[in-house]
Amino acid sequence: MTNIALIVLSLTLGAEPSTEGATDNSQAAAPASEVAKPAAVDPAPAPSPAAPATPLAKPAESDIEVLSEVVDLNETQDPAAGWYGKAFPEPIRILALQTARAVRKGGFEFVLDHRSGSAIYDKDSKQPFSDMWNNFLGLDGGLQVGLGLRYGVIDNLDVGMYRAGSSTKTDTYEFDARYQALHQEDMGIDLAARAGVTWFSQPNAEDAHGFYGQLLATRLIANRLLLSAGWLYHSNSTNNTKYNEDKKWSTAGAVGVEARLAPAVALDAEVVSCVAGYCSKNPAFSAGVKYITSRHTFALVCGNTQNITADGYLTNTDRQWNKMVIGFNITREY
Repeated sequence: MTNIALIVLSLTLGAEPSTEGATDNSQAAAPASEVAKPAAVDPAPAPSPAAPATPLAKPAESDIEVLSEVVDLNETQDPAAGWYGKAFPEPIRILALQTARAVRKGGFEFVLDHRSGSAIYDKDSKQPFSDMWNNFLGLDGGLQVGLGLRYGVIDNLDVGMYRAGSSTKTDTYEFDARYQALHQEDMGIDLAARAGVTWFSQPNAEDAHGFYGQLLATRLIANRLLLSAGWLYHSNSTNNTKYNEDKKWSTAGAVGVEARLAPAVALDAEVVSCVAGYCSKNPAFSAGVKYITSRHTFALVCGNTQNITADGYLTNTDRQWNKMVIGFNITREY
């Protein structure tokens, strides 16, 4: 009986669940449940409201006046202000008369001059109008052609060489320098001195040499009117009636004017009057209309003299006023 009771007790104990194992399993499972369930994260604190912007201070009245004086770069400039500016060639001469302006530093000025020998209209002719047509306004007669080149060595100083020849095989060569001492922007007037030598070659006669000097003054008025004046001297002048054998000096006064009608159009005139030494009867006069581009000038000229060089232009002329000749000047600035 005792043995049977022990067996029944053993079976009863084996059927009951183990409390110790359950306790261990619950302790081991707890960390797993904590890992599976994420921890609650505290929400980020809301940003604090931005401080209100400080209102801009109202500028003082004096500041507003200063700002109103700022130059508008888009404002259109008065076209007249540039008529003698860098957009056009430097006016180094009126027609044949030089001015007190020098060629810009490093620049070149090429010059082509032409004067006819026969009159446009000769009233002493028996058929003056037929002669005008047959002579092509005098251009078919004896011509005087000049070629020149000037170079701006430094600011205010240029040098030049010039050669004038005619159908009579008479040639004149010039070599000179011009220095601009004063500028209108600083002193109210342009003032320059020009000096050089000439070499005169003529058939069946000895060559002649001489030197010349000029004082030149130029003033621009209202960007419209260019006035130029000067005193001219040559130690051995020559013209159509004075030849190498007569070695005599001449001195003269000269005045020239250029009136700009538009940026590209001007009317020019000049008078050179011999006052001492060898002088012919009538002062030398030339007038014409000039067309001006950004680098060229072209002038159609009418006057009473063929002379366009320093040794002949200041000697006056024996040509009558009613027997004018025609010609032209062309310049090109580089």
